[in-house]
Amino acid sequence: MSINVFRCTHCDTTLFPARYLCPSCGGAEWSAFEAEGGTVTAATAVRRRVGADNGGDIHLASVATEAGPIVIARLDSPVEIGDVVSLALDAQHRIVARRD
Repeated sequence: MSINVFRCTHCDTTLFPARYLCPSCGGAEWSAFEAEGGTVTAATAVRRRVGADNGGDIHLASVATEAGPIVIARLDSPVEIGDVVSLALDAQHRIVARRD
């Protein structure tokens, strides 16, 4: 499942997540389109404590989508700043990124 970003039909501001009103012009009409990928702008790992369920680190990245908005995505392995990744939603509706 892909993720959607939203573009204001009045001023073309693109954002994620959706909002009721555009922060740039106050418009309330949006068009949605898929954000299939982007570029990693920051990455980190969240250390899980010993003995926690599903042990291991959780890798996260800030991804600048092709459309502009930045999203936070889970990763299955570490990435580097500048890596190009594809974006999708997993079964729990979390944004996940995979290196292309």
